[in-house]
Amino acid sequence: MKQVNFTHPGGFPLEQETLERLQTAYRSELYEAIKRHLSILPDKNYIIAHAQGGKQGWAIIHQDGEGILYPMTGSVTNYLKATKKITNLIYGDGTSQDAYTDYVAEYVDTMGAPTANDTEAINYYDLNTFEAVKSMQAIEQILKSINLKIDNNTADIFAIEGDINQAKSDINYIYDSYLPLNGSKAMQGDLNLGTHQLYLNNLNLGSSSDYLLAVNNQNQVVKNSTLLSSLIDRIETLEKRPATAVPIGMIALWGKPAPFPEGWEEYVPLRGRMPIGLDTNDSTFNTLLNYGGNKQKTLTINEIPPHTHSYDKAISGRGYQTRSDDNPLGSNVSETSGSTGGGLPFSLMNPYRVVHFIEYTGNLSDTQKPTSPTSLTASNIGTTTLTLNWNASTDNVGVTGYLVYKDNGNTLLAELGKDVLTYNVTGLSPNTNYNFQVKAKDATGNISDPASTNATTSPVPTPTVPELKYGYSSGENLILQWPNFIDEGPIVYELYRSISGGTPMLIKKSTDTFYDDTLSIGVTYSYQIRINYNGYISSYSNTVTITAIR
Repeated sequence: MKQVNFTHPGGFPLEQETLERLQTAYRSELYEAIKRHLSILPDKNYIIAHAQGGKQGWAIIHQDGEGILYPMTGSVTNYLKATKKITNLIYGDGTSQDAYTDYVAEYVDTMGAPTANDTEAINYYDLNTFEAVKSMQAIEQILKSINLKIDNNTADIFAIEGDINQAKSDINYIYDSYLPLNGSKAMQGDLNLGTHQLYLNNLNLGSSSDYLLAVNNQNQVVKNSTLLSSLIDRIETLEKRPATAVPIGMIALWGKPAPFPEGWEEYVPLRGRMPIGLDTNDSTFNTLLNYGGNKQKTLTINEIPPHTHSYDKAISGRGYQTRSDDNPLGSNVSETSGSTGGGLPFSLMNPYRVVHFIEYTGNLSDTQKPTSPTSLTASNIGTTTLTLNWNASTDNVGVTGYLVYKDNGNTLLAELGKDVLTYNVTGLSPNTNYNFQVKAKDATGNISDPASTNATTSPVPTPTVPELKYGYSSGENLILQWPNFIDEGPIVYELYRSISGGTPMLIKKSTDTFYDDTLSIGVTYSYQIRINYNGYISSYSNTVTITAIR
């Protein structure tokens, strides 16, 4: 690498050869050394660093057989516009020649077409095809992560080796102390299991029903399949039975609808009864298991709600007249009064289905899930709403309701009753595809597989631009009118007015198709109208301008 000494007294003669050496020192020595250090290959382009924090970035782009260092400016995107610009100067002999070349690049949003002429060449590049050169800081972080993983794996290996050594020690202990594979130590004697025994010496010592394992005359171990199967079945039954200290047949107050706790069912003999307790002074309630339960209440006159009646009033000199008010008509008025009401009893049985009593039966829970709903479809599709419909599911016990989801089951929209087979979805976005799912559930919480359907909401309609006309103008009076456009949904017309070229102001918002205005003589008025259709606004109509003249 050449070194130029600029420190001599009297300055330095900048000859052409000296400038050539300066540029050669940069391009052929320093820059090439940096590219070698970064492993820059001649057939690929590289990102040295992206622009950020107001500082320019750097990229190496290979052009004309060499890698050019480009500074990059702007906000980072996926594309790069690279400009090579040649500047000509007039030399001493009067000719114009290329003096120096500028290389600059900027981020752009799209790929353009390359262009080139004698003084400028523009090319576009996809930055996703560039190789990223990692900084020393990034390389150090990668090395630290690798070293950390190596340390963790080394610790795991040491732990596994310790477990293996312990397992080998346990195997050797069993081999030497209990059952050597060479048969040098054989287990002898009977293992007493209570009613059932394990015979390892002689099969004839046990009967066909009381042994589990035995050695036969060929020194082979045989098992009692019948007894083993019976024991396994009993164990599985005990495992499935819920652990509880509640005795079978116990009755408890519940006071809510289903579902019930594990092992409990509704106590049918007391269905519909009210848990009011035992009353030894009332023959209707002095028996604990009295299933009649039709206790009735008779209201007295003082207990019925206040009310009025039509009644007769005698008016002096007029005989009897029928009145429907309570106001006296003077001192010469007499009334014919009497009690009303039949004194009939009414039932106290509430119509709402509440289970008051449940019984512990110990039965296992229902584990069978309902079938999936069928024929799930979307109808009445609008811009923000639609209706879901499906066919009912079935269950071995009974379906208790349906769950409606949106977004592939990620958003629960509603939990519906067992007889509801439709749901109106609201709050959607226009022109958007949605996935909906419906699942059935039963009383024990089993959920069916989902029924799924996709639906796309309607796009936002474009309101029709109205044409504003005026039907009459005379002096101070003006009548405007416009046609009634029949679009689907509610339509509101918004009328704007400006006076003498001022700012348009909203003066009317309604569904009417006409407007009358009172003008001031000599003043110019301008009118425009637009449509507000379900919140979507049309463009403004034509402008009608009127100057009031007497």
